[in-house]
Amino acid sequence: MALRRFLSGGPRGPSPMQQQYSGQKEQNVLDMVLRTTPPGNPEAVLDAIDNYGWNCDFLMNIGDRKGAILDQALQKRQPQVAIELGGYIGYSAVRIASQLPPGGKLYSIDPNESHVRVARSLVQHAGLSDKVEVIQGILETSIQVLHQRGAHTVDFALIDHVKHLYVKDLLVLQKNGFLKKGSVVVGDNVLTPGSPEFRKHVQSDEYTTVEHLTNLEYSNYILDIVTVSKYKGREGPQ
Repeated sequence: MALRRFLSGGPRGPSPMQQQYSGQKEQNVLDMVLRTTPPGNPEAVLDAIDNYGWNCDFLMNIGDRKGAILDQALQKRQPQVAIELGGYIGYSAVRIASQLPPGGKLYSIDPNESHVRVARSLVQHAGLSDKVEVIQGILETSIQVLHQRGAHTVDFALIDHVKHLYVKDLLVLQKNGFLKKGSVVVGDNVLTPGSPEFRKHVQSDEYTTVEHLTNLEYSNYILDIVTVSKYKGREGPQ
């Protein structure tokens, strides 16, 4: 059911009628992680969630296979300031934060209250609260918070939320001066469920983009694409 809804391209996160059911699954994942993994061990947290995604129920986080592409981009860029649009339960926040250099910070933005609550607990259990701030909201409403934290530009962005909002929010980042020359933007699920406008946009002259053909999270048979794009446009508000 969860996978079918995800593939339909519906909103990321539950509708009001689905809130109780959907929130329970994510809470179950958190309870499992707290029960089976030691505090302060990000790798164990990720392994436990991946095991759930492969063997129990579909989870719409980037997962282990595509996570390796994310890891490669992070290790190459070594960002001091990173942003994530679509934090879900905190899997990618843990994955990103565990690889940030000393002093690095990730701002993970998600509008879903239950997901934010789970993500904060997961990040805390992984021992990464000093590197991650989970913000409840959408990008536009979070800009002031980012500025208050001193985050006026970002070195790295993961876009993994509602697919038809990918281009819109990427343009918000551009127009508000968050992207600077050399900023890296990773787009997940560009093929499945798909974000064709985003895929076209990051192939423009403003970016150098590499597409990675892979599989959908926790699937051996559904294809997906992860894009890794380096911004080469002009700096500052546009």
